[in-house]
Amino acid sequence: MIKSFENFRKQLPEKDEHKMTQQYKKLTPKMKKAVDEIFTIMDKKPSDFINTFEKTIKQVSKKHNVPEKNIMSYFEKEMLSI
Repeated sequence: MIKSFENFRKQLPEKDEHKMTQQYKKLTPKMKKAVDEIFTIMDKKPSDFINTFEKTIKQVSKKHNVPEKNIMSYFEKEMLSI
């Protein structure tokens, strides 16, 4: 079955789709950078990410100097808004 380019493009997930949510827009610039990095890591190794989610959050929180609980809170709020 042949699909037009427009139909194909509509089916692809957006790279920065998480940036359009209300929860993301409420974050501070520092938190946005941390969340963006987590999504970048998740995109690179999606199969590994579930097993290393907490470890990744610890690393990113230290790197960006944001509390782990704030990052976890963001992801919890995102999950509840789905």
